[in-house]
Amino acid sequence: MGKTIRFGVIGCGLMGREFASAASRWCHLNADIAAPEIVGVCSRTEQSREWFVRNIPSVRYSVADYRELLDKPDINAIYCALPHSLHRQVYIDVINAGKHLLGEKPFGIDKEANDAILAAAEAHPEVFVRCASEFPYFPACQQLIRWINEDRFGRLIEVRSSFCHSSDMDLNKPINWKRTVEINGEYGCMGDLGIHTQHIPFRVGWKPLNVFAKLSNIVDTRPDGKGGTAPCMT
Repeated sequence: MGKTIRFGVIGCGLMGREFASAASRWCHLNADIAAPEIVGVCSRTEQSREWFVRNIPSVRYSVADYRELLDKPDINAIYCALPHSLHRQVYIDVINAGKHLLGEKPFGIDKEANDAILAAAEAHPEVFVRCASEFPYFPACQQLIRWINEDRFGRLIEVRSSFCHSSDMDLNKPINWKRTVEINGEYGCMGDLGIHTQHIPFRVGWKPLNVFAKLSNIVDTRPDGKGGTAPCMT
């Protein structure tokens, strides 16, 4: 209680900056809980690292190789926001280095990668490993969880949990790694967003009896950001 956890951030894109913004707002919490402090950042591009160096005064390590952060004894934990194809090696290296890990879903591009990450976590029970982006921490979700635990809804016989995400409805949105099979995975948006439908059910102790998905490849091509078009594979 009241201590500081020093973080290294691997992946300085949108979610990395979101994590930095959340850490910067920690001073507004009234509870006496551990506070995050970002002391190191890693990205292959200097430009994305520069945003952190410029805006986060606590940053003292800016590196292109994530293994340099893992060698720093004054870094306690890693927040990792990388494309799915990079999860397996980086997550396992973080865990094996004894650093606590907050990683972005889906913890691997496929089941084989996920199994390998979970095996590393099981081999290092002293390391805290968790998915970073979870709905149960939103105030409305906290209220819903309280109501469920208080039996406000009576006897539940079926729950349908859904998630609406509309940013890709803009057909002029340029293609990104999430629409590339070899980087995102064949499961498309389900791998990136599907887990959000399960966070609250998992939190209240429910387990799904069956899982299915209906996938439609509605958009075949997207702008490539260079004046042309590129195939949208997911």
